[in-house]
Amino acid sequence: MSDMLTFEDALRKLEDAVKLLKSPECTLEESIKLYEESVKYYELCEKILEEAKQKLQIYRPETDTTEDFDAV
Repeated sequence: MSDMLTFEDALRKLEDAVKLLKSPECTLEESIKLYEESVKYYELCEKILEEAKQKLQIYRPETDTTEDFDAV
């Protein structure tokens, strides 16, 4: 897995892994490998979202100011 994946790519891979895990043909060994990969894709998605959250600011028109998203 690469940290160079976009959020959308990592999410798609995570969704694909879930579909495969739900398949009755998926063996125990495949399930374990898919689970481990899925955790990595989930963590990458969380990292990307956290980085995006840190960049967001909220505009307050009543005071004509901005504040960090975390302050809300």
